[in-house]
Amino acid sequence: MLQIGIHGISADKKVACTGTVKNNSFNPVWNETFQFKITCPELALVLFRVLDNRLLRGDVTVAEYCLPMKCMQTGYRMIALQDKHGDRIGPTGLFVDISID
Repeated sequence: MLQIGIHGISADKKVACTGTVKNNSFNPVWNETFQFKITCPELALVLFRVLDNRLLRGDVTVAEYCLPMKCMQTGYRMIALQDKHGDRIGPTGLFVDISID
């Protein structure tokens, strides 16, 4: 499952989740679109989290990446993923299409 969270002022805080991709842990595809209304982009952070929800402990973060909203650019982008210690996880990443109005 992919979780996208907006962190910043209380009006901007939101979290959206995709569905779970089954039997494809090496190359999951989430063809889903999310829209967020950000009132204060200067203080907003965008957190991408890849979760494994097959474990009995509940959702476990497998990889993540956080960046300031002001650093995001429109178009197709590759988001590099990190482990829980902040180290890059090999050549893994999320291919996303970002549009900012």
